[in-house]
Amino acid sequence: MLVILIGCIPIRGQAQMDELSVDQLYEQARTLAFDEGDYQAARKYAYAALDRSPDYHGIRIFVARLYSWEQNYEKAEEELNYVLDKDPENRQALLALVDAQQWSGQLETALKTIDRALAHYPGDTEFRRKKADILYGAENYSQSETIYRSILTDDPGNRKAREGLKSAELQQMKYRATVSYRYDRFRTIFDPWHFTQFGLSRQTAIGSVTGRVEYARRFGSDGAQFNIDSYPSIAKGLYAYVSGGYSQSSIYPDYRFGLSLYKSLPSAFELEAGMRYLDFGSSKTDIYTISLTKYLGSYLFTGRSYLVPSSSGTSKSINITSRRYFGTAEKYVSFNAGYGSAPTQIEFSNDIEALNSWSVGIDAQFPLSERWFLGGNIGYDSAEYPNFVRKRLSMKANVSYRF
Repeated sequence: MLVILIGCIPIRGQAQMDELSVDQLYEQARTLAFDEGDYQAARKYAYAALDRSPDYHGIRIFVARLYSWEQNYEKAEEELNYVLDKDPENRQALLALVDAQQWSGQLETALKTIDRALAHYPGDTEFRRKKADILYGAENYSQSETIYRSILTDDPGNRKAREGLKSAELQQMKYRATVSYRYDRFRTIFDPWHFTQFGLSRQTAIGSVTGRVEYARRFGSDGAQFNIDSYPSIAKGLYAYVSGGYSQSSIYPDYRFGLSLYKSLPSAFELEAGMRYLDFGSSKTDIYTISLTKYLGSYLFTGRSYLVPSSSGTSKSINITSRRYFGTAEKYVSFNAGYGSAPTQIEFSNDIEALNSWSVGIDAQFPLSERWFLGGNIGYDSAEYPNFVRKRLSMKANVSYRF
């Protein structure tokens, strides 16, 4: 008896569908999709309607949209091409096809479909905006900006075009100037240290390049150091850090060089391995570093180790950083801590003589506007040397302008 009842269920469901008109089947399909999120059941009703009315294009476009939302782009395009074969100017089918091609990463094909649509609907705002969006996604910011501006000329109140224009303009701001001031105060022995720095960054086709000049006063002396840092892209998921510096002042290394390779790993991990070289004239220092970073939602966690070989052995230390982002990479708060016999920041030759050290700090950056950014950090560290212990409170503030 139970077997008979179970066998009757699909028959009863089919009988209920047979009693509904094409429009009622379509309405039931929409209810199942939008109210209950059951796309599979929705397609069953939609296809039942298409069996009776195969050229009811609105239903077939609806089915294609369901496939696109489930990332089954091949089936979506198959249904939409059926519609366009019979009705080449069907605007809704063209819009749905552009979306399917864009979402599946077929950007060049999507642009061709938009041009095909604009041949039927010259000046259509929605197709023009989609073209601008796709060009923006392909990092062709100049062309996307031109299209957004043309849309706003015809339709000044178009919010999406205005937001797209703002984003395209921001992406074309290749330069960033930064001014910072740092103040170090010690519990004993040393007078305060002062550092002022100016940097100018430029985004290039292969990565960012930054030139910096730092002026410092410490140990009763003044001096300047000139640096250049770059992050060139090598291949997908692989980039480098290349850095160099020069100074004629006794309070800085004569030369400094840095090189690291960064490799993206599965599960949002990133591995870095590199070295730093400092030439103080009378002594030279090699520093080796390796780090592992994990991106987890709005958080970043990094563990880093430093190794400093010397005639008396290899000094080691570890540094841990956690960062919380607030919406964008430009707005964050970080906490860091370090411990070990290898100093995490070698600023003058005596630093390599530290027997042990520890440090804690917090830094943050917040945008003041689309162009202006304010940041800073505060930290405390203790370093043990053969004849004394250096305890330091360090404070830094910086302001950046993007243009």
